Amino acid sequence: HYNILLKDQKSFPFVAITNERFPRIIKARNVINKENANKFRNYYGPYVESEKVNNIIKFMTDNFKFRRCKLDFPLKRPIRPCLYYHINKCTAPCANLINEEDYDKTVEEAAMILDGGIDKLVSNLKKEMESYAKKLEFEKAKDIRDKIDTLKSINVEQNIYIQENDDMDILGIYGEKGNYIIVILSVKDGRLADRKDFSLKDSSNLSSASNYSDIVSAFFSQYYIYANLIPNTILTEVKINDITVIKDYLKKISGKTVKIKFDETKKGLINIANNNAKHLFEEKILVKEIPLGINRLKEIFKLSKAPNIIESFDIAHIQGSYTMAGMVRFVNGISDNKNYRLFNMKTVEGIDDFASIKEAVYRRYKRLKEEKLKFPDLILIDGGRGQLNSAIEALKELEIKGQPIMALAKKFEEIYLPNREEPVLLEDNEPARLFLQKVRDETHRFVNTSHGKKRSREMIKSELESISGLGKSGIEKLYSHFINIENIRNASLESIRNIPGISYKVANNIYEHFHK
Repeated sequence: HYNILLKDQKSFPFVAITNERFPRIIKARNVINKENANKFRNYYGPYVESEKVNNIIKFMTDNFKFRRCKLDFPLKRPIRPCLYYHINKCTAPCANLINEEDYDKTVEEAAMILDGGIDKLVSNLKKEMESYAKKLEFEKAKDIRDKIDTLKSINVEQNIYIQENDDMDILGIYGEKGNYIIVILSVKDGRLADRKDFSLKDSSNLSSASNYSDIVSAFFSQYYIYANLIPNTILTEVKINDITVIKDYLKKISGKTVKIKFDETKKGLINIANNNAKHLFEEKILVKEIPLGINRLKEIFKLSKAPNIIESFDIAHIQGSYTMAGMVRFVNGISDNKNYRLFNMKTVEGIDDFASIKEAVYRRYKRLKEEKLKFPDLILIDGGRGQLNSAIEALKELEIKGQPIMALAKKFEEIYLPNREEPVLLEDNEPARLFLQKVRDETHRFVNTSHGKKRSREMIKSELESISGLGKSGIEKLYSHFINIENIRNASLESIRNIPGISYKVANNIYEHFHK
């Protein structure tokens, strides 16, 4: 019943072990719903940072040599192993090079790591290594030794201990003005294993009436909704409202009695959790305050409202080739990466920045108009008078009126406005100018980085298409097998010949092309 909003847990990623023969480790969401209930053998999380999930999956997949492919086992017949086998990053169950029992044993080891039991796994592996050494099977013993070294490398940072040998969550909190950060420090077997942080907001806007007890009580009912999240003990310094109801709720989900302990000493891990929460609050919440430059733009250019949403356009090409437009979006002074856009030119040939800007602006706002989506508070064009006029023409053709728009020219940092002949020059330290430069520079970085990647892909594609006998289907097979152009360039003739669908003659042509 608390009027507190926590970010929807279903949007958080999990690390999941698939429930299939020769399981994979993948990133998954909505792991508990009915449709996915049977898809996963185990799942771990949720994690706030998607990058952390990606790093965990890459580490586990590379070092435990799990398959990445989506083949449906059992196969009708073995197939040739892919490149990952040849670079020693897959055990190739597709080629019957590992049996299911040995593969599952490796999965169990990975699950032990994800459960926080690295020490126990290292102990078990040492016994296994010694056993192989006694049998004079030194190659197997060496492989296990390397695995132990790898495990120790991830374990080295986990050096904070507590006296209780228990699975425990330590909860810290800090907040102001209706915004709050909660930090969860997860302890497994007496060792700090993970840290998660969450943003909450008091949606009633009555922040003065809300206290930490309300916030934490609401957090319990919105975060502890998955059985695997619920530890044996939860430690906090905040008194929990309706604690009996919450304990019953946790027991119903997890099937166990959960201890909720209160520690008001403000020492040890409670202190660490609270300090983490305060630091993250200052980092995540306070930095989101609207920059001065936005309000200065409103004042200087007499805008009807502060330009909290800005969309900025730039063009990239090389001698008229591979022309591309890029658009970045800023919301309240923060780059909104998810809403960046790229436009490959459809109507423009050769070098024509004006026409390219016009096409990009036209396509962007035609779509917003058709889908009745919100327009930005300000459109920024990278360029001068010509680029600005081209963008205005696109808006006129779409019959869009009253849309604030301006251009920022890089040479002298002049600001061009509609219906004004002379550009505006602002002081070097003027916040409005500095903010526009920040947006313009981010647009330039985005479009040029994206353009470089596209140019590289186009050049590679063009190079492969020049090989006699190699068509589109063959190029796709090459990429599917070798992943990138460097691996194709360095591949042996035999490995190219082994690709299904590539004839010996074409394989010879490919090899000779890169080894002239």
